[in-house]
Amino acid sequence: MDCDVLIVGAGPVGLFLAASLGQQGLRVEVFDTKPGTSQHPAANANSARTMEHFRRIGVSAHIRQLGLPPDQSPDVAYFTAISGHELARLSQPASRDAVAYAKAHSFTWPTPEPPHRCSQLYIEPVLLDAARRQSTCNVHFDATVTDLAQDAEGVTAVVTLAHTADRPAQVRRVRARYVVGCDGPRSFVRRSLGLRYGGVASEKRSFMGGQMEAVYFYAPTLVEASGKAPAWQYWTFGPTQRALIVAVDGRGHFIMNVQLHDDETPSVDVVRSRIAQALGADIAFEVKSSSAWTAGHALVAERLAVGRVFLCGDAAHLFTPTGGLGYNTGIDDAANLAWKLVALVRGSAGEALAQSYDAERRPAGERNTAFARNFADSIGYVALPREAYEQGPAGDAARRAVGEYLAFHARHEFVIPGVHLGTRYETSPLLTAEPGSPPADNANLYVPCARAGHRAPHAWLADGSSLYDAMGQQFTLLCADGQTPDASAVEAARDVLGEIAVVVPTSADAAMLKRLYERNYVLIRPDLHVAWRGDALDDAFVSAARRSLALDPRDAVGATAQAAPDSILQS
Repeated sequence: MDCDVLIVGAGPVGLFLAASLGQQGLRVEVFDTKPGTSQHPAANANSARTMEHFRRIGVSAHIRQLGLPPDQSPDVAYFTAISGHELARLSQPASRDAVAYAKAHSFTWPTPEPPHRCSQLYIEPVLLDAARRQSTCNVHFDATVTDLAQDAEGVTAVVTLAHTADRPAQVRRVRARYVVGCDGPRSFVRRSLGLRYGGVASEKRSFMGGQMEAVYFYAPTLVEASGKAPAWQYWTFGPTQRALIVAVDGRGHFIMNVQLHDDETPSVDVVRSRIAQALGADIAFEVKSSSAWTAGHALVAERLAVGRVFLCGDAAHLFTPTGGLGYNTGIDDAANLAWKLVALVRGSAGEALAQSYDAERRPAGERNTAFARNFADSIGYVALPREAYEQGPAGDAARRAVGEYLAFHARHEFVIPGVHLGTRYETSPLLTAEPGSPPADNANLYVPCARAGHRAPHAWLADGSSLYDAMGQQFTLLCADGQTPDASAVEAARDVLGEIAVVVPTSADAAMLKRLYERNYVLIRPDLHVAWRGDALDDAFVSAARRSLALDPRDAVGATAQAAPDSILQS
C-alpha cells in the first residue's frame, strides 16, 4: 500500500479528515484539482459542534482569532437596503466574548466552543497547515483522480498531477486501503460509485430557490455609509430584488448572494447593478470574483459507503445554505469516519465497522437537510407589503410588522443549539438501544442527554476546565461517580479497544457528573458520542466495547452491507 487513506478533495472537510488521521499516525494522501486553498469565500459559519471538533485537533483557538475583528458583534440584520430602513436585528456576542458567553449561557449552549463566524477562506489554510504538520500526511494540489478500482484488499487510484514549480507533470497509480470522496457536489468519487442523490431538488422560492450568484467584493465605506451598526449578515428586501451580504473580515470585504431572474444571464453589468441595488446608495465597490450556484436543494446520496470507499461533505449531501449546515455536517461526517478508519487500519475492528458510517451519517444528513429546508422556507417565502417602502405612518407600521416576523425568524434560524449539538445515533448498529424515549430533536432547544448514541454532555469542571479536554483521543471511560474503576475491567476493555483514557473526576465534580450522565460509568467514543453507560463494569460493558468496533458476530452490523465490486469506475 502507498497509503492507508486516500482523500479526494482538499476543501475544509478533506483537510480536517487528513489532519485527524495524520495525528493518529495513519499514512494519508490528499489530491485536489484546485491550485491551492480557496480564494473565494464560501462557508462562513462554524457551528458549535464543528468548533468542538476543531478543538479536538488543536486548532479552535487559532480559528477564533480569524474572521471578523474580535470586538465586532456578528449580528444578523435585515434591511430594505443597506442604506435604507433597518427592519430587525439579532445581536450576537463578539468572538472575544464567546467563551465567557458560553459559560454564562451553559443552560442553553452547554459547550466549550460556541459558534464562530469565520469564512472558509481563512479556515482552509489553518487546516492545511494542521494536515501538513503530520509527517505521514501529504496534500497535493493541481492533482486530479481519474480512475478508481477496489478489491478485497484495497483501492487503486489513477492520479494525474499537473506540472508545477515543484514537480513535473506525471500520472501516478496510488494504492490505498481506503478512499474518501470529499470532492464536492459534482463528486467524481460518488459518480464512480454509481450513486445518486435523493431528496428534494431545485425548489423555487422568492429567495434561496433557483439560480444564485455569489459575488466577492470590496466596499471599505459600506458600514460608514449605511449609518447603522456593523453586522455579520446583511439581508436586504428591496422592491425588485433580495440579497444576502456577509462580512468576510470586518474591514470592507463582503460576499453577496443574489437570486437571478429566470431570463437573466450573469454578466459584469448585472453583478454591479445587483450590488448597487442592495447597497441602495452610491457606495464605491470593487468586484473581486464571482461564482454561480443553485439553491433549493435538500439532497443526500443513496449510500455513503460502498466497500472501501466513503463519501463526506457535499459529495454526500447538498444543502441550501440557510442555517449554515452543509459545511458543518461535512465536518461532523469526517469526525465520525476518522476514528473508524483508524480502527480499521490498525486491524482492531470488525469489517462491518466501515458500513456503520452509512448507518449513522446518512440519517444525520437527512435530518440536517430537513432543518435547512425549513429555514429556507421561513425566509424564502417572506414578501414585504408595498407600504414597507413608503415614508410616513403607514410605512412605519408595515416595517414594524415585518420586523417582528424577521426577529422571530432570526432566532429560529441562528439560535439553534439543538441542531448543532443534538445529532444522535439511537438506531446505530454499533449500540444497544436503551429503553425509553430520548428528548425531542428540537432545532432551538438542546437538552443534554447521555443515552447511548447521543453527544456526550459537556460540563465545566470545578477548576474551570472543560470535561472534553480530559477525554482521550480514542475511547474514554468516564467514571462519573468519582470511584476508581476495577483494573481488570479496564484491561478487558483495553484488550478490545486498545488505547482508552480513564477519567475519574474529583469529589468536587463527581456529584454533578453523576446527575448529568445518570450512571456510574460511561464509555465515550472518539467522536464524543456515548457508546454505553451502566452502573457496573461487567460483561455488558465488555460486550458494548466489542460492539462499538463491530467485533461481536452476534451483533454484526454489516449483514446487509453491499459487497465491494471489483471495479467502482462507471463510464
